[in-house]
Amino acid sequence: MSFLFDKRTKKVINAAWGVIAVLIIIGMVIFFAPGLIYGI
Repeated sequence: MSFLFDKRTKKVINAAWGVIAVLIIIGMVIFFAPGLIYGI
């Protein structure tokens, strides 16, 4: 399990979480934007 604590692996995990977070944010924006735009 030592490979989980390797610096390179940690960078990959952080990058993966960053991509996931961005995708979630974009999905939320796309999902809520039409309602917000037409709601104003």
